Amino acid sequence: MKKPSKFLLDLDFEKLSLSGLPLNESLFYRQQEFESIQSCYRRSVSGFCEPAIISGESGTGKSWLAQRIGNFIVAQGGIFLSGKFDQMKQAKPFSALASAFDNVCDMLIRENESHWVKLVVCNLQDALGSDACHLIRIIPKLSQILTHNSRIADSTSDQHCLNALQRLCYLICQFVDVISAFSIVSLTLFMDDVQWADEASMLVLCQLLIKRYRKFFVLVCCREDEMRDEELLFWKMVKNVSALGINNTTVQLSCMDANTLYEVVSDLLCLPPRLVRSLSDIVHKRTKGNPLFFSQLMVSLNRDGLLQLSLSRRRWVWDEEAIQSIKLPHNVALCFTKGISKLPLEVQSALCTLSMFGASTKCLYIEALESLLDLKLIEPLDVAAAEGLVIRMKGSFHFYHDRIQEACYALTEKRERDNNHLMFGLCLVNLSIDTGDVDMLFTAVNQINLGGPSAVMDKDKLAIIAKYNLMAGKKATEMLDYTSAYDYFYHGISFLPNNHWTYHYQLSLELFELASQSALATGNSRSIENFFGEVLKHGRCFEDKLNINFIIVSSLSNASKVLEAFEKGRIILSRLGEDILCDPSKETLNRHIQQTQSLISGVSEHELLNYRLMTDTNKLQAMKFLAKMQHITAMAKPTLNPFVTLKMVELTILHGLSPASPIGFAFFGSLLAKLDNIRLGHAFMMLAKRLLYRLDAKDIAGEVIGVGIEVQCFVEPMLAANERRTEGESVAMKAGDIHSACLNRALYCLTLLWAGVNLSVVHETMSTACRFINEQGHKSSLFITQTGQMTALTLMGNEAMSLTHDEPSSSAQENNNTHHLMVLSFHNLYRSFMLNNDSAVKEYAEEFFQFDKSAWFMISGSIVQTFIAGLTAFQLYRESHNAIWAERGSSRKATMKLWAEQGSSWNFKQKFLLMEAEEHYCNGDIEIARKFYTSAIEAAKLHKF
Repeated sequence: MKKPSKFLLDLDFEKLSLSGLPLNESLFYRQQEFESIQSCYRRSVSGFCEPAIISGESGTGKSWLAQRIGNFIVAQGGIFLSGKFDQMKQAKPFSALASAFDNVCDMLIRENESHWVKLVVCNLQDALGSDACHLIRIIPKLSQILTHNSRIADSTSDQHCLNALQRLCYLICQFVDVISAFSIVSLTLFMDDVQWADEASMLVLCQLLIKRYRKFFVLVCCREDEMRDEELLFWKMVKNVSALGINNTTVQLSCMDANTLYEVVSDLLCLPPRLVRSLSDIVHKRTKGNPLFFSQLMVSLNRDGLLQLSLSRRRWVWDEEAIQSIKLPHNVALCFTKGISKLPLEVQSALCTLSMFGASTKCLYIEALESLLDLKLIEPLDVAAAEGLVIRMKGSFHFYHDRIQEACYALTEKRERDNNHLMFGLCLVNLSIDTGDVDMLFTAVNQINLGGPSAVMDKDKLAIIAKYNLMAGKKATEMLDYTSAYDYFYHGISFLPNNHWTYHYQLSLELFELASQSALATGNSRSIENFFGEVLKHGRCFEDKLNINFIIVSSLSNASKVLEAFEKGRIILSRLGEDILCDPSKETLNRHIQQTQSLISGVSEHELLNYRLMTDTNKLQAMKFLAKMQHITAMAKPTLNPFVTLKMVELTILHGLSPASPIGFAFFGSLLAKLDNIRLGHAFMMLAKRLLYRLDAKDIAGEVIGVGIEVQCFVEPMLAANERRTEGESVAMKAGDIHSACLNRALYCLTLLWAGVNLSVVHETMSTACRFINEQGHKSSLFITQTGQMTALTLMGNEAMSLTHDEPSSSAQENNNTHHLMVLSFHNLYRSFMLNNDSAVKEYAEEFFQFDKSAWFMISGSIVQTFIAGLTAFQLYRESHNAIWAERGSSRKATMKLWAEQGSSWNFKQKFLLMEAEEHYCNGDIEIARKFYTSAIEAAKLHKF
């Protein structure tokens, strides 16, 4: 028996007669579960991010346990932030996360004079830079902290960037990193009701977790058991991060068993367990031990006089027969319903109105409805607050528990609910437009959508409501929440009236286009195909179909369907008047390069940097498609990739600069370097970088920097140039350009391998990169990195371990990706050559030389390809005396010589000397060969290879 002395205490009758039963969550113990989460918290703050998940059915005390953890963390000096997801999703995009982060901004504002806050603000400014404007849209109070930062300005020039969601994830992670890094103990984020979480918020939480060494950050989540795990976005996210090696602690809260309930009733009534056993049995049978149901039932019994204080006996007494005879509710929702039904009708009506808005809503909206619809709401809700059903705080009404909101919502028939949703939404939407209140706009349009098209009696209003959804969707897009934007656009489409393509063409076209764009940003390819079919069918002209065509090409490319993406892109470009030549011959390519160089020769670098801007709509569209085709052709049709590059440069010179022009000049510099004009290639690469600043093209900076480093590997020591890839990765992540970020990381690892860095260091670096790239879901870069890791493991003597990496080979074959097949072929050749596997060398050499002429993508790889292919060719000539091998070896030696003369002797001299020695050895010039071997060794020592 715990604390038996409490049974000797005399009850405070005066206090109990006023307050009633002294119910609170501390009655229900949960000490074991509390200690389990405490342990999880300590592990997390030590350096390994380990989320804590509190599960249980409604009413088992999940939120109370989380709050108890919060009190413990705050007492330790940590920061505890909380947000709550809403089943009815009434709030603005990212509202659950935003409310949590707004709280930390409040704290920074309050303590703005402290040294700690000044340090945090300074680091936030450095981490977020001018991109802070995107974060301010969802965390408005952040603007009060960074208001004096001159670099932060509102910018909507790239608000429709397809990488918007990834960019926002990166910025939130940077925000959390800074706050947690400067926290005295920890930053804990508590998210309640994650079973209602949206996809965008789950992506953010996933990104916060997958950086497993994010020190001092802790995530605590509560979820209900009543939905199957496989249906929850949250549980899918947990499984994804678990697959990446991130563990979690799950605490399961169950209902109280009979023995536990005896103790709880005994403590509550200050009576020994034997005296309350019969009452406990009745209560347990009805409540099944659910703490919330138990609390409400005991309050109900006390209120109805069936459980009351006895002055004569100085204790609690109850009428057991009366309790058994009354009809008690069978679940907690009915318990609340019964209590609510006893309230005055105007209070019931006000509660039903409030329940239409979910778990909480702003008092401002309720006041607006009261005024505009002549309803009595505020006073009745204050009465409900006095009854403990709702709480009024920080300018909002909150239901005390979700079950109360559900009980109030269920009091109204569905048809009436739908009509009310529509009426409330239409009432608020006009007010939101008049006042410019974006949060009210989201709430109003959500109300309308909950009502649905069937609630609209006046069909003339359908198109108007569709426009409201269009407005809300655009606002969500500005906040970089494409998941919410998609929902608005999709609902807008559902409200379109019959024959909308005839009578509301522009509205229909815009809704379908923006819904497709949002679906692309969130990876919803199936919806894109459906919208694409509708626009193709009903679009009135080719120009009206261009945007949807670009989205479908991008979607196919993202899904690694590069051949299909290439064909669609080629057709669109042809219709735009920009054909891609399909003759990959060397003569055709040289002729076009000469034509392009002749065109450029009439324009100086100064003139290009101050060149006119492109205004022709079709040319701008063509440049956008061509920029997308750079990656697609590199993967699917490498021999055609140079023609895409040349077309971009020509269009820029003839029609002016477009946002995509830096990509064209970067690839042009790469092309010239590949064709042995290294100095000129380097000059155009530098021009591309300067154009980035001229056009403020931050969203493509990662790609341009990455391509530029390829050229720099020819004119600078390879390892020195390679270190700049971290800059390319960083700016790409900041722009949400996951493709370029992952590609920069993959090529960084490969360059370490080709530059002769210690293999154990290479292997460790590649392992880290594989985790990062896999976390980002970028298959192409993962293929490149895993293939390199197989080579490193094989050279280290761990061939058996390398054989477990069968993903690269199967992936390349499955997607028929020409570039991947070539990369795989070369690695097979490289491994067999380095390990003196003569039987395999010839097989892989024959295979690789079939790809060699199409090796246009990522030219730094061509350094080692040229070197190894040349040495292999000389080896095979010695064995077979087949002149074709001698010709292949001599050709690659000549290329290496040119690179040594034009580029960095640090990278190329020793390679050229070794190839020269091999050729003389093949020709029987042993003494000359010996001299070149000696020179190659000395050069390698000098250049630390």
